[in-house]
Amino acid sequence: MNIAIFADIHGRILLCFKLCERWQRETGEQLDLVLQAGDLGVFPDVSRLDKATIRHTQDDPSELGFTHDFAEHKSDVAEELAKTAFPLIFVRGNHEDQEWLDALEQKSDAPIFAIDPYERIFCLKTGVPYTFNRGGEAITIVGIGRVAAPRGEQKPDKPKYIQPHELERLYSLGKVDFDILLTHDSAIDSVTKGFGMEEIRLVLDAYEPVYHFHGHTEEPLTRREDRNGTTVVYKMADLHWDKTSRGKPLEPGAMGILRWKDRSSYTFEVVNQPWLKEYTASTWRYIP
Repeated sequence: MNIAIFADIHGRILLCFKLCERWQRETGEQLDLVLQAGDLGVFPDVSRLDKATIRHTQDDPSELGFTHDFAEHKSDVAEELAKTAFPLIFVRGNHEDQEWLDALEQKSDAPIFAIDPYERIFCLKTGVPYTFNRGGEAITIVGIGRVAAPRGEQKPDKPKYIQPHELERLYSLGKVDFDILLTHDSAIDSVTKGFGMEEIRLVLDAYEPVYHFHGHTEEPLTRREDRNGTTVVYKMADLHWDKTSRGKPLEPGAMGILRWKDRSSYTFEVVNQPWLKEYTASTWRYIP
């Protein structure tokens, strides 16, 4: 199976689908799944934007992509989505409407739940393994959403921080095998001393998945060998514009492709083809 990987999208969800459809056309292959590592930018109501998102939307309206394209059914968006068939599964970042997602999660007993009227975008619950099957092949994913409260935080119960019931699920995982760890935050101390989530570190040490994909750290594309000796860690670049270049093209390293058969047969590559440069801040919506 073919799986596209993205990290921080910050509202550019339709762009994500357009890039995946373009990859299919260029390669002649089909994508089966998209995994996204948080900060999808889920804000169905602009009155509930957080301060950082409000600030960014003043320069770039594409930050409001969920509000404009996915909060309500729109025929032009449905037409664009109909060009592909794969689901997009994400974990929560720290820039989402957490209370709105909480309400949807509480209504679902499944590991994933739909958040859009087209039923193409699904949130993966923290600490609940999910197995995706396609064509006789299977891959199991565990997600850890939100971020850790910084040391000394006076309000560690803020919705953007990992919640007690999610921690309880992680500590109750028990004996389970999974292939991919999908998180927004990084493991504690893996990028910057004193920053990151301790539970991500514990999961990596205990379960040794094949890959760990995460976002949040504002690094460019980064590849690391985890200290557990098994897991390869990728921090994908944010899906946003290089404002230092003329035309504001996409920054490189924002999209990857995992080709997966089983734990003994897989490859991962970063998409860096010339056609990506066509998708600039001013042109991406108009590219068929």
